[in-house]
Amino acid sequence: MKKLDPTLNAKIYQYAVDYLLAYEEITEEILEKHLRAWKGREVKNLNDLFKRMVFHSQNRQGMPNSIGNINKLSPLLYDWDCKKVAESYRSWGELFNTIKQSTYTPPGRMMKDNPHNYWVQFTKSIISIASFVSRFEDIEKFNTFVEVFYYNEDTRIALPLLLKEEIFGYQFALSCDFLKENGYPEFVKPDVHIIDIFVGLGISDTRNDFQVFRDVISFSKSIQKLPYEVDKLFWLIGSGKFYLDEINVKTSKKEFIQLAKDKGYVYKS
Repeated sequence: MKKLDPTLNAKIYQYAVDYLLAYEEITEEILEKHLRAWKGREVKNLNDLFKRMVFHSQNRQGMPNSIGNINKLSPLLYDWDCKKVAESYRSWGELFNTIKQSTYTPPGRMMKDNPHNYWVQFTKSIISIASFVSRFEDIEKFNTFVEVFYYNEDTRIALPLLLKEEIFGYQFALSCDFLKENGYPEFVKPDVHIIDIFVGLGISDTRNDFQVFRDVISFSKSIQKLPYEVDKLFWLIGSGKFYLDEINVKTSKKEFIQLAKDKGYVYKS
């Protein structure tokens, strides 16, 4: 792992803030709201955790258009009681059949014999999530479990990798995204915007998801910022989507990278 310079990192972070605030539509209040958006998203209890993980499991490709309103499945999932779901459905097939025979009519077709069918994938995710979450006695035990992974960059990356193995459909990026957007700000999602910026400024030497994950954690630690804040700041530069205020600005990560380089805010190779 590259040795990072806290002074240079602080300059890069501050320049990223200044870059976004240069847009007329963006105020300090708006930017701060997005950087602190993780607050208030803490998971309340195991039922809440189960529900959020189920909702997140269909956060990929066109799956939401096929699944429809997940809230309507609540009666079939015992009002999101993970332990009852794990005890009541012996397989994803039983859950699939129960949903298909219920009064809920999803927007997408339910084809049990097609492993690529979104409903097959979704019900497999639900069963595996119920099994995983029901292992914990309460949300405090789950939070303690998460905190064990905070020791360093390498242990931190192990949790999304574990979720990837435990939960059907939860790939590394989806696992990272779930954690950081649901009250665990010590995690990041190495998406294309962050990768482009970190590689562009020489903070990362590779586009490998795992290494960029580590580099973002190290960068954050060196300037005493939460990884969530660093993740969100550079994501906003890449996307321009200030979604909490329904504001879109025409940012350019290529422009940002070049401007930062012009100021010397870059790691020399």
